[in-house]
Amino acid sequence: MSFIRQHKGAVVWSVALHLVAAAAVVIGLPWRMERPPALAVVAAPIQGTIVDTAAIEREKQKREDAARAERQRQQRAEQQRRQAAEQQRLNEQRVADERRARDEAQRAAADKAEQQRRDEQAKAERDAQARRDKEEADKRAREQAEARRRQQAEAELAAQVAAEAEANAARAAGLQDQYMLMIENHVKRRWEKPLSARAGIECVANVTQALTGDVLSVTIGRCNGDDAMRRSVEDAVRRASPLPRPPTQAVFSRTFTLTFAPDE
Repeated sequence: MSFIRQHKGAVVWSVALHLVAAAAVVIGLPWRMERPPALAVVAAPIQGTIVDTAAIEREKQKREDAARAERQRQQRAEQQRRQAAEQQRLNEQRVADERRARDEAQRAAADKAEQQRRDEQAKAERDAQARRDKEEADKRAREQAEARRRQQAEAELAAQVAAEAEANAARAAGLQDQYMLMIENHVKRRWEKPLSARAGIECVANVTQALTGDVLSVTIGRCNGDDAMRRSVEDAVRRASPLPRPPTQAVFSRTFTLTFAPDE
């Protein structure tokens, strides 16, 4: 049964050919009855070719499978090509991005370095200008101080010259001696004579006074008396503070020597 199903087409064609040959023989029988009997012609057997449709189908399927496999291969190759192209594009994009980022970083670093250089240069110029300004200001201050010092020295010298001139005029008029006599009498009135005092005693007192006449210090220099006499003279000068005012400021002296001779 399996063989019949496989070769069904060939059997059908073979049977059809035999039927056609038999029909032709039957149709031609009356004509042959009127004629003299002839030799019977035996038809050659019809040879049929059995076609293997399963093999054809298998070959067809094989070709279809091969074509499908080729299409799949081509699709995979195309996919791989696209993936490779995409990967190459991504790599090129990555390289371009890295190059661009590197260039931007280099430009930024260069800009920063340039800005830093400019800032340092500007700072150096400001510092240099500040030093020049300070040196100029210091120079002006020194010049002004020197001018003030000269002016003050000149003023002091002029005042000193004027004072000396006035003092000389006062001394010439006897005012200096008058002033010293006023101080001496003022001190003698406050002297308390010690028991050891004797005739001919003379002590020299070195006196420093303020502008107000207040006695600031007293030291006894040369003196022919004893310690009690020396102390009495010192105490008399201190008790005489403040000393009399001078008749004119030209004869005033902060320091002077007073010769104390009580017997005079």
